[in-house]
Amino acid sequence: MNIINTPMKCCRCRNQHTAAERVDMPSKRWADATESTCPKCGARSFYDMTPQVAWCWASGLIEIGNELPSSDAIEIARGPQYAIKGEVGVHARHGYGENKGKLLVPGVPEAANQFAGLEALDRWLKQINKRKPRDGVTFSKEVK
Repeated sequence: MNIINTPMKCCRCRNQHTAAERVDMPSKRWADATESTCPKCGARSFYDMTPQVAWCWASGLIEIGNELPSSDAIEIARGPQYAIKGEVGVHARHGYGENKGKLLVPGVPEAANQFAGLEALDRWLKQINKRKPRDGVTFSKEVK
């Protein structure tokens, strides 16, 4: 995605705009410098609203990126870049040992076969979907 067309949301007034619409104002912190600000309220901080997708593999490993890498990946969530990793991380199991630092679907790595793994993924998604979506992150309703 072109950086000029990157969707953004102001942290102060929640105005949604693109990077191209931001206004350069003289910096109050640095001499002879400008800062990119919200066109509505002049705030300097913003959320990156670039659409992202989270998917899992048959092993239960969860990854996040701009689009699904292949037909073998199962889509589990969609949402803006600033929120998707945190929201998926709240519900996922955090790996340990050789999977340290990775997110996993609970029950899938321990499943006896792929059918049992799909059932574990389906149960996990149903449990998450009982809650109200937050920050624009929506989880898949069913395993495809």
